[in-house]
Amino acid sequence: MPFRQGPYFNHALPAGWLVMQENNTMLLLQSRDQSADISVAGIGGLKQQLTPEVFAFQRMAALRLTDVRFTSVVYIIPMAAYDGAAVMDVTYTAPIGRMRGLVVSNVATVYNRNVFERTDGVMALVGAKERIWDAYSSWLPGVALQAVHTGVNPVDAPRRDAERANQTNQMVSAHRDWAKRTWDELVAYRTKTQADQDAAPGMPQAALPAGQQWYDNPYGGAPIRQSTDPAAIWINRNGQQLPTDDPSFDPRTPNDPEWRRLIPKRP
Repeated sequence: MPFRQGPYFNHALPAGWLVMQENNTMLLLQSRDQSADISVAGIGGLKQQLTPEVFAFQRMAALRLTDVRFTSVVYIIPMAAYDGAAVMDVTYTAPIGRMRGLVVSNVATVYNRNVFERTDGVMALVGAKERIWDAYSSWLPGVALQAVHTGVNPVDAPRRDAERANQTNQMVSAHRDWAKRTWDELVAYRTKTQADQDAAPGMPQAALPAGQQWYDNPYGGAPIRQSTDPAAIWINRNGQQLPTDDPSFDPRTPNDPEWRRLIPKRP
């Protein structure tokens, strides 16, 4: 997956996705069919002591997302120079409808001689329409975690203060290491607690978890296990997938023609 260096953020950009907004406090990426997005938002100087959960809730409200509900919370090792972090499954309502997703929230509580001064925080929100979230949940959050602010006057001031002596590429590399480690640990934790046993290709359909099925790989190779919920799932030659709830959506463009639709494997 290619990485893009913008004026403010260095981030991965999935195939079939667009940069919708980028400024000093916000990065918004969106799938071409507008059914899924990644929002990275931060703010500093808050005069309240906030937990990661409360910070994420306030940032989502600021993005005009409503009916926000966290359905689970897992506390994780925060980014460098932050002192609290959590990963939360979330449902919410966006202008395009009801969404499901995952939010990662990092906060830094700053003191001046043992007196509270401010809270700074950064939130990465990954969401998709409820019907197709399962097709994104296994890989899109790992993409979102890799976004890092590299511009001037960053919202994540605590980390930039700590990393001021380093070059930008060193900071980006360190952040990617944190993102990969965090995502790998979260996946391992959920795999263990949910005891989700993968079924081997060729096993009876009943052996698969509910809502999953095998698809033929249009480029050859092993079958692909994915959700049954999207109206269509497209895949490119590099293996990047683009689920959609619009059966008429076609991601192919003159500049990006290498997409094929996944077809369910015959029994």
